[in-house]
Amino acid sequence: MTATGEFIGFTGLDPVDEDMPFTGVEAGWRLARSAWGRGYATEAALAAVTFGFTTLALPEILAVTAATNLRSQAVMRRIGMTHDPAEDFDDPSVPDGPLRASVVYRLPGGAQRPTG
Repeated sequence: MTATGEFIGFTGLDPVDEDMPFTGVEAGWRLARSAWGRGYATEAALAAVTFGFTTLALPEILAVTAATNLRSQAVMRRIGMTHDPAEDFDDPSVPDGPLRASVVYRLPGGAQRPTG
């Protein structure tokens, strides 16, 4: 929330859905458009992965987004995640269309992560 009490989004960790072609724990975030470009997604994503590694002792955290979502992919890179094009897939939970093609980014537990 902002100082005005406006809800601007959320972030968190969630086990990957069973219908996906991979397993693991995913970091995710959603922000209101008014909050874009202020570093909130990166700050929140760093907090989520830090919690996942230090408190939950996860061996790896991944993130998934539409191939066209370049802003989320930039956040993934900023927090130290890497992308292997061989893992790109069509998300079975998304209807046919431009948002179905998806990319996977990964961050192993022992990786050096940015601090902000």
